[in-house]
Amino acid sequence: MLRSIVKCFLAGVVTVLPLVITVAVVGWVTQTVSGFLGPRTVLGGVLEQMGLRFSEEPWIAYVIGWAFVLALIFGLGVLVEFGAKRFVQGNLDRIGRKLPMLGGIYGTVRQMMGMMDKENSDLKGMSVVFCTFGGDSGAMFLALLPTPEKFLISDVAYHAVLIPSAPVPMGGSLIFVPVASVKPANLSVDAFMSMYVSMGMSAPQFLTSAKN
Repeated sequence: MLRSIVKCFLAGVVTVLPLVITVAVVGWVTQTVSGFLGPRTVLGGVLEQMGLRFSEEPWIAYVIGWAFVLALIFGLGVLVEFGAKRFVQGNLDRIGRKLPMLGGIYGTVRQMMGMMDKENSDLKGMSVVFCTFGGDSGAMFLALLPTPEKFLISDVAYHAVLIPSAPVPMGGSLIFVPVASVKPANLSVDAFMSMYVSMGMSAPQFLTSAKN
């Protein structure tokens, strides 16, 4: 009886988990954006000042400021979709890289955002690998290999691999792993991202299940 109750409860958990993860990710993104662009932040104050030209109510001015920014972003998106992508991004890149003391940061952020573009050759050039600890029968983790290049550190050859965080794979760690411990996973980057975003729930779609 107890086993049946637990089984039903776990089935309910598995059913509702995708929705819970989605809500959690949206909440995390909302909280992060609010921390940077909320009404009481510096950028939020700028948006409010933009809107004060049209309304004296602070919250209405803040909303108007947001509407103006979103309309501007939408306009840029229209230009990009209709063939002006190279022109728009080229000009923004020139401005961003010339910012005093911030040019290097902009370049790094721009490269990271470019990785999200499915047409990006850098992303297509990455491969999915397994990295092992404790030999072939030890623990292993799934990682991205940005480049097949090897790095010699203390007379040992290493690969630089990226390990994202779950379920938000935009963060993570860069780890140098001995070449002998890195093996091809024969998985696509889309499958790799799916497994991290689902916290392993989608793994049976891409990996062979072990028989009991």
